[in-house]
Amino acid sequence: MAKHKIPITREKFLQLTLPARLQLWAENRELEDYILTKAFTYKVTAAKLPIANEAIKVAIIGSGPAGLGCANVLNQLGFKVTVFERDDRPGGLLIYGVPNIKLPKEILLAKVRGLEEAGVEFRLNAEVGTNTSWEEIKKQYAAVVICTGIAEPRSLELPGNKLAGIYYAKDFLISTTRSLLDKQLNAGTFISAEGKDVLIIGGGDTGTDCAALALAHEAHSILQVERQDCNMARISEEGFCKIVKGDVSLQYNTKVKSLLGDDKGNVSGVELCRLEWGQSKSGMPIAREIEGTTQVLPIQMVLVSVGFTGPEAIVFEKFGVKKTPLGTIATTGGLFLAAEPCIFAAGDARRGSGMVEWAFEEGYDAALECAKYCTDNIKRKQ
Repeated sequence: MAKHKIPITREKFLQLTLPARLQLWAENRELEDYILTKAFTYKVTAAKLPIANEAIKVAIIGSGPAGLGCANVLNQLGFKVTVFERDDRPGGLLIYGVPNIKLPKEILLAKVRGLEEAGVEFRLNAEVGTNTSWEEIKKQYAAVVICTGIAEPRSLELPGNKLAGIYYAKDFLISTTRSLLDKQLNAGTFISAEGKDVLIIGGGDTGTDCAALALAHEAHSILQVERQDCNMARISEEGFCKIVKGDVSLQYNTKVKSLLGDDKGNVSGVELCRLEWGQSKSGMPIAREIEGTTQVLPIQMVLVSVGFTGPEAIVFEKFGVKKTPLGTIATTGGLFLAAEPCIFAAGDARRGSGMVEWAFEEGYDAALECAKYCTDNIKRKQ
């Protein structure tokens, strides 16, 4: 099987001809540096906290940033920590959802090995609620911390959304990384953008990950579109809108009206129009289509990056937790207690989508609350 010549490292990717924004994307080492130097260095002040001496067992569901942060702190406090992960590798979105260009996987896996050597147990291919019993976990562990993230993607509601060639961003990103780790990117083992005109719907960070990866795949062209104005969508990134002015691979104030298909049911085009933003009578931003701006462009792949609605349905069906109006896990006491007895939630599953650093911090804080709750309020389970 032939290998696809995809630049999988930052250095090789930067050798490509790139729009300025994607060059900056690749040069930005904040995530890599955070994982290397900060995420796993949190130290608890044991004198101020209860020590469990491995007499209390805690289960953590999910090994993404919040789960890893939580496991680290609880382990330091002497709890017997088991992390249940449904994938075949630990790391959650960090292992499969972030391109290797941005976060080399050997860096993350080395940090996970450090947790294992310190005493944390990882049970892989263990999907709680399906092949791993939720009821048994509740019986065997004194407390459970749900760190599943938000994996339920927001659906694409527009004409043509059932055509072949339309993928959720996470599926596209996961496909490449899984093939890299398992199949050395052999041709036919991942969703390939090679030679295609690719439309990315959504102007956020995940959409940018998709745009960069599609270029790495040697896509014929990429177009990333966002309904909002740049100054609305990127308000916290000073200078970004100036950098992307004139970038033909990124369009703000753009609405996808419909997706078009060929006679075989494959996506073959997109109908777009430009938007103008104003305000409603109540002061809320409101968009209207600009007459005469509709255009049809050829595309053969669509990557949907319009966010997530919350944790997957099984979390609410099986784990005895409630849902907030925003779709996240509701808490009943403290910041992280989600259900009695001793069921906690942390990270994106509780807070909603955010930065990796926030998720780690949620994990740290949830661990401290869980530790105090366990030692103060429940019977130890052997």
